[in-house]
Parts: sequence; structure tokens; C-alpha cells
Amino acid sequence: MGDRFAINVEAFFPDIDTVVRLDASDGSSGTTIDFEQSLGMSDTKTLLALGFAWRFAEKHRVSLDYFDLSRSGSSITTSEIRFGDEVFQVKLPISSYFDANIFSVLYSYSIIFDEKKDLALSADLSVQDIGFGLIGNGVMGIVEVGGGLTAPLPSFGLTGGYAFTEKWVGKLGLGIFAFSLALSDEDELSGDLLNGFAAIQHNTFKNVHFGLRCSYFDFDIEFETLRRISSIEYSYHGPQITFSYVF
Repeated sequence: MGDRFAINVEAFFPDIDTVVRLDASDGSSGTTIDFEQSLGMSDTKTLLALGFAWRFAEKHRVSLDYFDLSRSGSSITTSEIRFGDEVFQVKLPISSYFDANIFSVLYSYSIIFDEKKDLALSADLSVQDIGFGLIGNGVMGIVEVGGGLTAPLPSFGLTGGYAFTEKWVGKLGLGIFAFSLALSDEDELSGDLLNGFAAIQHNTFKNVHFGLRCSYFDFDIEFETLRRISSIEYSYHGPQITFSYVF
């Protein structure tokens, strides 16, 4: 349980669900769009995730993780779509993109820690750099309408691990948070999130571990400016095959 450093490489196979609304600048409501069901965007992706962990004291540990969940899609509109200040008409080609670069920092403090078990309080900051948009036939011809934000999403929870044998270790984690942030006099960011994981790790060699992990992340964000609201409901979950070099 006490590896000081770990370099992690993971193959991640998430299922993804993305729902976005972008209101017009005059305050009129936009269409709530499911990017996977309505716009032909893939609801799965295979990607590489990278991470690093450092136990800098017996009960203190920090980890960093990064992956890119960007996707695009194309379809034919089946109904009128109001997105920002544009209206996309029925039965015309439309393309979409949803770019998400995800960087997270997790700090944990072990309230119980020995060679076989670890129970820790955790604080996680997931920074989601998100951009989204539609490209299609608007009122004035081919147009692109988009938006985006960089959302710092904190959560607080518990992580735990138990060594069943010298080779096999099980791990669990859960984090949750609801937030409302005044970014300026006119801009406000609010939402809630839930994340968790369950993992089994095999300490195959002295410095090399392999494992299987299932992760879940779900958040709802509403970004409100003067007379205009954008909202994103976004989740991903799935298995990860993990490789760790520890020292």
C-alpha cells in the first residue's frame, strides 16, 4: 500500500452521454440537444489516459491524471434546432463537435494506513476544458455556432484500498459536490457532480502492476450570463486497463 511514486498508463473505454443547450443572446431558449442521439456523435471512445501519483508522506498522497475525450459527429436534422442565435432547419446536413480535455488533481489524507489497508479523505479538482459547436445550414447559409468554458470542478469524498494478498489489492473511491460560483457581477457558474471508481490491481512484479478499473463521472453545469444561459449535462463511465510502474 505504500508505493512512493507511481507512473500510470491506462487504456480507457468509456460510454459517453452529452446534452447541451445554448440560449440566444436576447434570452430566448435554445433547443436541448442530445449530441449522441440527435447529431450522430459516437457514444463510445477508446483513449489513452496518463497519470502520476506521489505519496510524499506516510498519510499524504497526491495524484495527477489527464485524458482527451474530444469527439465529432454528423447527421441530418430531424427537427428544427435553435442553438445560440442561429436556427438550423429540418432535413439538412449538420456537423457537431464536443472537445473535452480533462486534467485532475487528487489529494488524499489517510486516516487509516498500514501495509494491508488504506482509508483516506480525498479532495479532487477536475479541470474540464470544454468546447462545443454545430456547423450547418443556418438562416444566412453555412454557419458555425459554438461555445465553451474551462470548468474547475471540485469534489470531496473517500478513497480506500485493501491488500487481500501480497499480489492482489482492491481499491474504491467516491466523490460528490454541488457548487455555485459568481465569476463576475453578471456571470455565474453552478452545478453538481458525482464521480467514483472500483479497481482490482495485481502486483505482478516488484515495480510493475497491472489492473482493471471501472470509473464513473457525471456532472451538470449551468453557465449564466446577462439574459443568456448555457447548460451541459455530461457523463462518462467504463472500464480501464491499467499499467503502473512504481518505485
